[in-house]
Order: sequence, then structure tokens, then C-alpha cells
Amino acid sequence: MSGSEGKLYLRFHGRIIDSLGIQMYQSPVAAIAELIANSWDAQAKNVEVKLPANLDGSPTIVVQDDGLGMTFEQCQNLYLNVGRNRRIDDNTDKTPDGRPVLGRKGIGKFAGFGIAEFLEVDTTSAETGERIVFRLDLGDLRGDQYIGTTPKEVPLILRNHGGLASERSPGTTVTLKKLTVSRAPNENRFRESMARRFLINQTADEFTITINGHRLPEDNALMGVEFDFPTDYEGCEIPEGLTIENGFGCEQIGDDEIAWRIKFTKDTIGTEELRGVSVFCGIKVAQTPFFFNLTGGLSGQHGQQYVSGQVKADYLDRLGVDLITTERQRINWELQECKALEEWGQQRVKSLLAIWKSRRAAEKIRRIENKVAPFSDRLERLKSTEQRTVSSALKKVAMIETLTDEQFEDLSNGILTGWEGGRLRELIQDISSVENMDEQVLLSLLAEAQVLNALHVAEAVTAKVEIIRGLEIRIHKKELENAVRDYIAENPWLISPEWETFKIEKSVKHIIAAAAQEAGLNEDEDWRRRVDLVMSSGRQLLIVEFMRPGLTIDRDHINRYQEYIDIIRPRVHANTSLGFDTVSGLLVADKLDKRPATNQVLERISNSDMKALEWEVLLSRAAAQWQEFLEILVSRAPEDVRLSTLRLVGRVQDHQ
Repeated sequence: MSGSEGKLYLRFHGRIIDSLGIQMYQSPVAAIAELIANSWDAQAKNVEVKLPANLDGSPTIVVQDDGLGMTFEQCQNLYLNVGRNRRIDDNTDKTPDGRPVLGRKGIGKFAGFGIAEFLEVDTTSAETGERIVFRLDLGDLRGDQYIGTTPKEVPLILRNHGGLASERSPGTTVTLKKLTVSRAPNENRFRESMARRFLINQTADEFTITINGHRLPEDNALMGVEFDFPTDYEGCEIPEGLTIENGFGCEQIGDDEIAWRIKFTKDTIGTEELRGVSVFCGIKVAQTPFFFNLTGGLSGQHGQQYVSGQVKADYLDRLGVDLITTERQRINWELQECKALEEWGQQRVKSLLAIWKSRRAAEKIRRIENKVAPFSDRLERLKSTEQRTVSSALKKVAMIETLTDEQFEDLSNGILTGWEGGRLRELIQDISSVENMDEQVLLSLLAEAQVLNALHVAEAVTAKVEIIRGLEIRIHKKELENAVRDYIAENPWLISPEWETFKIEKSVKHIIAAAAQEAGLNEDEDWRRRVDLVMSSGRQLLIVEFMRPGLTIDRDHINRYQEYIDIIRPRVHANTSLGFDTVSGLLVADKLDKRPATNQVLERISNSDMKALEWEVLLSRAAAQWQEFLEILVSRAPEDVRLSTLRLVGRVQDHQ
């Protein structure tokens, strides 16, 4: 039946019943990819996919192209001829304009039934200008009465003979209605997933896919690429016979040519489906990312988490046997025709993983050498043989691919600290001499390095507590001289751990001097012997006034101090180039007047980020805070005797 009677019929070949496989296209991406492939074969230059924002009402998905369209006869004999193998029937694997044909099994046109119950086709022929609109119903296709050799009539909605003068542009629009998906596709994820199925951004063919008006992302939107092969090959690394075109490496596999590009990112690729190498035939994926069926025992195997690549193997689609599964997601690698490509892929991935491992190690070594530079004075104090041992140990640790930069830096610092203190020397010597780093050695080193770092910090904290205790004794003995206060100015951490990051700030010196003059501090004998300290950390400015020894701070002193800070604040804020958002104040003295009126003033200025404290209270608080910090450090390794001993020392000092 030819369709010459003005009706359309669906010819359903018996051999296609088991292969129709609508369930393979239940993902919107998989279903729409097949419709886009049809647009490619129709020589379209542009394909627009329109996705619904939600599933309210009667949502549809539309795939519209500007291809050649179809005549009535082509709808009947080509499109509605299920199972038609275009390459065999037309005796060509190229479209009229030379594109490689993607369609093979003749069933991809019905992929839309994986996500919808109705499929409406609206096509206008570039050849005749006629327009045909018809609808397919999945329920009818599945009907028992349809399975057989009798043609099934298809509802014809419109047939407009049009002619060559037709005002409607050529092309085909496929609309999916009565969607069966549970939720509307996310546009961004849909675009990214579709980009992984088509290699259009790396080809010279004019073919643009847009999703709701937005083009597919370039090159799978990979961020932070560290190595891009084959471009990043060096010298003897280049495989024999390789040429490079537009970033792709071209090689021969027997009589056939392939093109490939494999990238390594700086950080692991978070999305697992992006890891590996995809194989494309034409512009469409034939094998989703994988590693050519490689098994364990690889050099640089950890590098697989950083790999994303593409291989263009168009010749697979030209072989007599059908190597690609129906949904075009996997190649049948068991077939003999695929063995040469599989072996090539295994060899190429192995060699690239080895190169990656070597380069990552070299980069880590370079980074650690830069990081070790500040320790050069310490290293120079070691004997030359010791320097070689420590350096070798650092390089061996750099070869461990699972280490992050932060872990590597901590380990390096731990190794240096451990060697200096006579700790871990045997372990470090073992590390420097082993051929391949053992994971158990690494784990023990990580654990001990954590203790070493905690011990190193704890020793420094204990020293600070000792200094604070010494200052408290001098205060009790009335020995708080200017030299002591100057020392505190240079070491603000003595007052509080939160001041650890503060540094002397000189950029506001003129503002401070002018404010002191205006507030009358320079004329008052009680204030003239004070010591100024101005410090900053980030966008915070801290102004500290150390009052002369023996002075009792009363209400008048505090009011004068508040006036002083109130003068400084607007001037600092007005000078935006200084970059300070907050200005805080602290007044420190031997004694504070304890009368209620003074306490009220102290409470009021405290709400304005200004405080007044006695030396004894200030230092006692600082010692308690540092002791608390020490307890936290000890808790990281509660069984370590070295840390526990430091904690006991601190407690003894607290009770002296």
C-alpha cells in the first residue's frame, strides 16, 4: 500500500518488535537525543528543544529543526517504515551534504514514546513545499490487533500540497504530548547531559542545538583542566604516527583513522558519569565514559578520577556488523571488530595515567620545595646527609596521589619538625629509602604528624602561658615598666589568643595624635605617661591605652577615654582608603574605681565596643584562654605522654 489514496499507514516489520525497546528511552535526555539525531540526518543546521518549566496543565516537549523536511511519500515510505535501515536501503552512509548518517535501526524516531503517549509530527518539505501533520498514539502501537503484517492507518491531521512557493520554512517539528515523566527536566542538567551525548562543539559541521534558547555548554563544561592531551605531550612522550588537528590527536588503527582528546583536571571530577573516555560515531555518543575495560594494577590508577575524554571512531558505524547497542550508550566490546580499538584505548589510557602520575609528583615536589623555602635556615643547620634524607622523604611523600595539598603541607612540616626534635627519625629514614610508599606507613605518618603539629603548637602555647604568668608576678611586685608594656605591644597575643592575628598599625598615626590632642590627653598628667598601642587585623582597628603604673581609673578618666575614641571613629570611617569597618577600644590600668557610678559608665561604654580592665584581670583571662586552647590540643591525642605532660605543667602554673 503506497499511500497514493491520501492516507498514511505504518508498516511494522515483524523483526523490529523485540528491538523497539521503548523502555530504553524513559530518560528525557535519551529520548530527545534520538530525535536530535534524526534532525542531523535531515541536514538541519539548527535544532531547538523546548522543555516545560513544570508539569502543570498539559505540558509538551518540542523538538524543532530546519532540515529538509519530508514529502507525503517520504513520510509513508521512509519515516513510517519501522525498522528500515537507511544505510542498506539507500546504499550510503552519508547524507546528501556529506554528513555521516547516524540512523541505523530505524526505530529512534519512536524514542519519544519512552516519555510520552502521543507523538505529533509537523513537517514541511524543502523539495516540494508541501506540509504534512500526523499523530502517532502509543496505545495503538501496543494494541494486539496491530501486531502483524497488516498496515496500520495513522491519523492524518493536515496535508497541504503547498508547492514550491510555500511560505512555510522547511523543517520538522516533533511534539511530545501527554508526558509520562514524573517531573519536568531540569534545564541546566539537561543541557549538560545532552552535551555529553554530542560532539558538536569540536567538529566543523554547522549544527547547533539549543535548549530553551540556550546552546549546549562547550567541551562538557570541564573546569580547572591541568593537562590536555595530545597538545600537552612532551618530546619522547608523543606516540609514533600521531598528528594533532584542532586539539585532537589523529592516529591509525589498522586501515581506519580515529581522533581523540583526553584531559586531566586539577581536582577530582565530582560527577562520576563524567569520568572516563566517551566514544563517538559521527557527532553522537556510542559509548558513555569508561576506561576501555581496564582492570587494577595500573600506574597512576587514582588518576582515573581526573580523566575526561573523547574518541571519534566513525569507522565503527561503517562496519557491516552493528556494534552499538540500540540506545547508543554502549559498544559491544566482545565482538572481534572492536578489539583493535579496545586495545588501543587501554594502551593510550595506561600511558597517559603514567605520565599524569609523574607530572603530578613533579609538581608536588616543586610546590614543596617552595613551601620548604621558609625553613631553609633550619635545614642548613642539619648535616648534609640529614638534608638528603629529609629531602628524599618529602619527595616520596609527594608521590602519594591521594594526598591533598593541605595534607602534603602538614606532613612536610611534620617531617621537618620531627627530624629537628629527634622524633620519627627511623620512620623518616624508612620513607626516604622505600621504592614505593606503603599506605600503612603513610597512615602512621599522618597520625604521628598530627600529634607532632599539636605538640609543636602546644609547646608554643605553654611558653606563652609561662610569659603571662611572669608578667602577673611583675604586676604584683609593682614592676610594670614601660619596657614591659612595649614588649606587650610587640606581642599582642600575650593579652588574648584572639589577638594572635593583630599587627602594629601605623597608617592612622596622624589621626590618633590629633584625637589625643583634641581630647586633652596630652595636657593631663594622668594621661601623659600612658602608652599607645594601635593594631589591626583585617578590617578591624583596635586602640589600646596602657595607663601609668599605680593610677586608679575613675569616672573622669573613662569619660575622657570615651571622648577620645569617639573622635577617632568618624575620622577613620571617613578615610575609606584605610579599609577599616570597626574601631574598638581597650583601656588597661593597675586599678579601676569600684564605685557604682564608675561601674555604670563602664557598662555603658562596653556596649559601644570599648572596655576598661585591670592588668591582673586581663592577664588572668588571657592565661585561662591559652590554657583552654592547650586542652583542645591535648584532646587530639589523649594517649600521647608528651602532650599530657605539657597540660600538667600548665595546670601546676595555674595553682602557683
